[in-house]
Amino acid sequence: MVFSRQFPVSDAYLRWRFQIMKRLLARLVIGVVFTTFAAGQEGGASVEFKRRANQWMVSPDAAKRKAAYRSWLQLGKGGLAEYRQALETAAKYHSKRLDELSRGRFSANPYEAHQEQAKQLDEERTRVMPLIKTDWKKDPAKVAMLREEMSQLDKLWTRVNRLAAVDTKRFDADLDAAVGGLMEVAREQERFDKESDTADLDDKDLRAHVLKNHVEGSFLLPQRERFEATRTAAAELAKVEKENADAGRWATAAMKSFATLLNRERCITGLIPLRLEEKLHDATQGHSEDMARLGFFAHESPVEGKKTPWDRARLAGFEGHGAGENIFMGSASPNSAYNAWFGSDGHRFIMFGGGNVLGVGVSGVHWTMMTGNKS
Repeated sequence: MVFSRQFPVSDAYLRWRFQIMKRLLARLVIGVVFTTFAAGQEGGASVEFKRRANQWMVSPDAAKRKAAYRSWLQLGKGGLAEYRQALETAAKYHSKRLDELSRGRFSANPYEAHQEQAKQLDEERTRVMPLIKTDWKKDPAKVAMLREEMSQLDKLWTRVNRLAAVDTKRFDADLDAAVGGLMEVAREQERFDKESDTADLDDKDLRAHVLKNHVEGSFLLPQRERFEATRTAAAELAKVEKENADAGRWATAAMKSFATLLNRERCITGLIPLRLEEKLHDATQGHSEDMARLGFFAHESPVEGKKTPWDRARLAGFEGHGAGENIFMGSASPNSAYNAWFGSDGHRFIMFGGGNVLGVGVSGVHWTMMTGNKS
């Protein structure tokens, strides 16, 4: 006896399958209808054929555009001259459409709006970063100035990220249709010009070529790249924050809060966020506990084998290179530790320096942090 078991199929899965089949059927019908129509053209293209073909060649539906190209080619050599002219007409249409999109004629160009603020952010970062790296001799007035600069940079960074979070699907679909149409026309025109400067380009390079050589498109390319850079940086910060939040039991709430505070300020200035690293934490935690237990406050430890920060990192098993160490005493608050280090020039340089991982150790009111590089 053979038993069979049927598993339930969700409504969402059935709807997805239906949409897929619907799109495939539509493309098949489009191809058959237009190809059949083209096959009936004798003695060249009729007025009706050219009207419909020209209409389909500028359609936002890629399947219709490709069906039109195939249909023109089925007319044979007698229709090539008219096909070449039709391609030039289609290129002008797609080019005009790209102009309109770039200028925001029908809907706002989200990349342009973002670019204006992102350019200002980049300029401010270039101006502020040297101030952060300047030794102000712990002058309270200069530290207050830096905090105000960071506050203004934070507001600008927040606006830029908000602009990069908008939904661009509709704009992208229109943009891809215009650029895709120009790319397809370029490929079809290669039939008539074997020496075309696009013949040796792959699709990725052809897309860049089309945008670069289009007056308005040449502005869109860097706008979109800068937009994606903002999204990528935001995604990386979110990823690191989640990893830090999900760290093992060794990572305390105080450590996570400090990492969140530091990483936000680093990202505001354009630096990468730091991941909490367990072995580097062990080294810093041990040093904080030693300072609290033995009553000293220094980077150099009296404990055998733990004299320097790098000794402590190696002893803890950290596989990487240490970048810098900060120590603080006086409060259990992450904000207090951060503000104290921000106001002290050498410590600030470490927080806004190199590295990709972070170790933080807290024992009562004693803090130690170490940055490092780990592949």
